[in-house]
Amino acid sequence: MKARKLKLSRRQFGYLVLYVVLIAIAVVFIHEAAHILAAAIRGVTFGELKLGFLGINPSVTLPQWVDENTRTVIFYAGGLTTGAVFLLGYLLYWVRKYRREPTLLYWAMGLTTIMLAAEQFAAGYLEGHYHGAYIMSAITLFSPTDVLTYGWMIAAVFFHFSLCPRKMMKANGSQLNNLSDN
Repeated sequence: MKARKLKLSRRQFGYLVLYVVLIAIAVVFIHEAAHILAAAIRGVTFGELKLGFLGINPSVTLPQWVDENTRTVIFYAGGLTTGAVFLLGYLLYWVRKYRREPTLLYWAMGLTTIMLAAEQFAAGYLEGHYHGAYIMSAITLFSPTDVLTYGWMIAAVFFHFSLCPRKMMKANGSQLNNLSDN
């Protein structure tokens, strides 16, 4: 018996597109909120923060009086917090959901989630450790720091393939069967 080709229906594709848009908005919101929360914990009042855009990227600008160690903690907070939230969501929701009902839609939604988690971990590391390089990558389309980010995202794809193997998938509501005809 030949395995059927896996593909999403129009409705499923619509759900995936909506999920990608919503999760992208959530990434930005959680990332910037983590910076603001870390700044508040470190003694910066909300009124002292400048919210704006760096190129097309939302940003939080700290007041001049904040020392370098405090800045570093605040810079790390955005990406690392967001990455942790999305990694937990991936492990606790999408991996379980896919293992209970292995469909292409759940597989793709899980892949999207883990790739964004990896991107945010890379962004958090770069933002905290190499802030100047992070800023340059935020205002250019391709930068040397993007190599690190893409590397983390590729690693996330392999991680996803190991936790959610495609051979478990159902195609069009019926279980794929890789048995050969006898």
